[in-house]
Amino acid sequence: MVSLETFLSELLDSIGAIGPAFVDVATRDPIAAVLVLFGGLFVLAAVGVLGVLALGAIAELVTPSRPGRSHPPEAR
Repeated sequence: MVSLETFLSELLDSIGAIGPAFVDVATRDPIAAVLVLFGGLFVLAAVGVLGVLALGAIAELVTPSRPGRSHPPEAR
């Protein structure tokens, strides 16, 4: 069984090694470079949307709730 420390160490080492691997793939031909670029943009957009939603949820938790407008009794 792999310990958590070994797992995190290998994960961080692989993150550091993936940069040169992507550069090697992206410099082979122009289509590969475009595909790597668009893949990065899609991932960045997804992470950005998730970040905005998470920040909105956190802001919703820490801000006091405001009661909405009440409808007049004759409108009910």
